Amino acid sequence: MSIWIVLHVVAMFVAFAFTTGVGIHMTAIADTLDVRAIRTAVRIARPMQTIGITIMLVGVVFGFVSAASAGFSLTSKWLVEAYVLLALLVVIGVAVHRTWFARLAKAAAASGDDHASPELSAVVADRFVRIAGPVSGLLWIALITVMVVKPS
Repeated sequence: MSIWIVLHVVAMFVAFAFTTGVGIHMTAIADTLDVRAIRTAVRIARPMQTIGITIMLVGVVFGFVSAASAGFSLTSKWLVEAYVLLALLVVIGVAVHRTWFARLAKAAAASGDDHASPELSAVVADRFVRIAGPVSGLLWIALITVMVVKPS
C-alpha cells in the first residue's frame, strides 16, 4: 500500500473526528442548555472544527496524489462522485455547522449564567441544523462507501 493512501486515509479519519465528532459532542452539550458548559464547549470546538476542515483539505490533496500514483483517472466516475459528496460535506459544514457554532457562541455569550435565554434555546433547537447533522453523517457514509467500493 502506498504511503500516499495511508496519509489520505489517516487524514480523512482525523478530519471526520474533528468535524463530525466535534459537532456531535457540541450538539449534545448544547442540548443541556447549560450556558457555562456551552460557552466552554464552543470555545474549544470552534478551533477544532477549523483544524478538521484544514486536515480534510490536506487529505484531499493526499487523495489526488494517491489516485494518480495508483493509475486511476482523476475523472473516473467513482472519483467524480466522491468529489461531489465531499463538496456537499464542505458546503454543509461551513454554511450550516460552522455558522451554527458562531450563532451558538454569540447567544451563549449574551445569555445569563444561570439559565438559557430564549435566543440561546432557539439556536439550540434550530431544525435546519438538526436535519443537517444526520445529512452530514449520511454523506460521510456515502463518501466512504464510494471510496472503498469504487462502484464504476
